[in-house]
Amino acid sequence: MTITDLRESDAHTYSFRFYTDHPDGRYSGRPGVTLSVTDLKVTVSDTDGGVKKLTCSSTCTLPNNPTYIWYRNGQPVSDQNRNELELRDRTVDAGSYSCAVKGYEELGSPAVCVFDKGLQVKVEGPAVTASEGQTVTLTCSSTCTLPNNPTYIWYRNGQPVSECESASCPVAVVSEAVSYSCAVRGSRLHSPPVYSPKTTRAVILPSGQIMEGDSVTLTCSSDANPPVLSYSWFNQSSDVELGTGQSYSITSISSQHSGLYYCTAQNQLGQSRSGPSRLDVLYSPRPPSVSETEVNGSVTLVCVSDSNPASSYTWFRKTRGNITQVGEEASLTLAAGADGVFYCMAENPYGSSTSSEWTLTSAGLWKQFAVWGTIGVGSALVLSLITAAVCLQRKRGAEGGADVQAPKCGDDTYSALNPNARSSDYDTLTVRDSASDTYSALNSTTRSSDYDTLTISCFPGCPSSPSDEKSSRERELTAVHLLFIHHCSFSSMDRTLKRRTEDF
Repeated sequence: MTITDLRESDAHTYSFRFYTDHPDGRYSGRPGVTLSVTDLKVTVSDTDGGVKKLTCSSTCTLPNNPTYIWYRNGQPVSDQNRNELELRDRTVDAGSYSCAVKGYEELGSPAVCVFDKGLQVKVEGPAVTASEGQTVTLTCSSTCTLPNNPTYIWYRNGQPVSECESASCPVAVVSEAVSYSCAVRGSRLHSPPVYSPKTTRAVILPSGQIMEGDSVTLTCSSDANPPVLSYSWFNQSSDVELGTGQSYSITSISSQHSGLYYCTAQNQLGQSRSGPSRLDVLYSPRPPSVSETEVNGSVTLVCVSDSNPASSYTWFRKTRGNITQVGEEASLTLAAGADGVFYCMAENPYGSSTSSEWTLTSAGLWKQFAVWGTIGVGSALVLSLITAAVCLQRKRGAEGGADVQAPKCGDDTYSALNPNARSSDYDTLTVRDSASDTYSALNSTTRSSDYDTLTISCFPGCPSSPSDEKSSRERELTAVHLLFIHHCSFSSMDRTLKRRTEDF
């Protein structure tokens, strides 16, 4: 029997047995042969302060003053040639260790795991960023000596996973934080975790005040194992990807770049998103705009300017070349009757800007309305006086019988108004005798407001028959030019009073 790759675990007592064709023909060699393996081995002991002390020893006879070689994870440890090795840093020194004697490197000791880091999880998947739902493979491996046919235990976020007990397990890529680790049942070995990116942060540099026109760099950092494969940058207002890479730069920055920015970091296991970082661009006030509102007779002017930080406002009034400060708020309220030219100034620590001039005309309108009202009232009084005078004159004429003569039956042309002397304010209504000269009154319920009722009565002695003496005569009816006053404004309207009557 030949044993290859002899180990200390092969140390046993061996015997042989042979069989014959006789039913009881079984013979064994007693007491057998004892095999003792006296290979190099590494023992681990704890000392004060959490220091691990490793000792390389052998039961074999070694050369005088041998030189030892130490290996960490299969690689030689420099400047260490004694049979003892002390490890102090759990993070840096964790791994598997073995030793050998110089000149007999092929007879090295079995590896031992220190700081429980003998197992490692490897992620086997795409070298580029994987999408959510895709599958990657996790493999648990060790450089330390493991039991034959070990049983593996997998952990997800610190909790055992019962679906897999082999050295390799498939897992899905997720968009949330996730970690995996493995262990070997019956041993103290437990791997460090592999995990998707976490504690992802977006930092804006420089960190001080950022003025319009400056340049800034946004940097993304994240903790991940395996390392981050890709970074992406976004503006929170649109969630549209701005760029990729751990850094994102903006040159000649403007106010439009103000906002919240965040980054994402992704490796083979998943993705992590940072919290938002505010990019606050400072700039002087833009030219203000002025608006006007009127409520209950008073006028309010409002000044608005875009700036960062916010502006303070000052109002000014120009009167005959003089400029007077009249307010220190964004809005300025003026009583009815105020007039003049106004403008505002917006100011912050980085500059100021002045609005265009705003001419307030509300006072002028009030004056105009007052003038129109005065004219309207005066005109109404004048018209009333004229009407009274005409009535008085007619009354006197009727009483005296001398100024105005009553028309005769044979002369019903109403010549009281001289056609040659009347003004253009009078129109003539001519009525001729014919079979169709029957005029009926307009319907009072349907006529418009442009019509008034005119009643014409025949003088005593006039013929009652419409045909009497009408063929050779024309009657003239002169309509009055009426002046109407409405809503403090004037309009003239010639209303020809159309009335058809059977009296003609």
